[in-house]
Amino acid sequence: MSKYKEVYNDIKEKITNGTFKAGEFLKSESDLAHKYSYSKDTIRKALSMLELDGYIQKIKGKNSMVLENGRFKNSLSNLRTSKELNKIENIDIHTNLIEMEVVSGIKEIMDVFEVSADVSFYKVSRTRVLDGEALEYEITYLDKRVVPFLDKKIAESSIYNYLEKKLHLKISHSRREIKFRYATEDEKKYMDLKNFDSVVVIESHTYLSNGTLFQYGINSYRPDKFAFSTVAKR
Repeated sequence: MSKYKEVYNDIKEKITNGTFKAGEFLKSESDLAHKYSYSKDTIRKALSMLELDGYIQKIKGKNSMVLENGRFKNSLSNLRTSKELNKIENIDIHTNLIEMEVVSGIKEIMDVFEVSADVSFYKVSRTRVLDGEALEYEITYLDKRVVPFLDKKIAESSIYNYLEKKLHLKISHSRREIKFRYATEDEKKYMDLKNFDSVVVIESHTYLSNGTLFQYGINSYRPDKFAFSTVAKR
């Protein structure tokens, strides 16, 4: 394991288990370097990773502050599958396939991909379950010209793993937009919303390294269980 990941995992564990509480400040980079017996560059890289993943906030002129840990944190700056999150965060997100079908001629999707009615898409509807609750509902469209085959096993496991390992596609980046709105009937049906009538929605357009848009997705989240982080620089 890389040195900075060792530091990252140790501090993250202390934040998760409550050893470091929200609002507390971590020790200085120099003190942390002395504690872990690593260079300040290693410590700085670990802290940057913790900030990117929403565990701490770097404050100019002060040490890094621990952020509230009551929600599952997901970085908007990374493209990670649920399997990757399970490994990184040491959690157990389970994917349930609701429906998979081939569709075409849907004007909204044709407009997104800028294609004609003869282009077909896989429409995949899934939920993700954490601690026994369906907290995420996803509808994703994949261009069949790029992804010619999907089946239930792939959809319930990891579509991205299949695309990268089997089809050897190079996924580059995703353009994302966050919205807040009332839950749809399907979201109420398939998600454990409890007393919430609204959801947080991330609408994403995902591209290959050659610039091809191959996926359009709508992911809905129960608002009390997720926090989304990114880093803004001036």
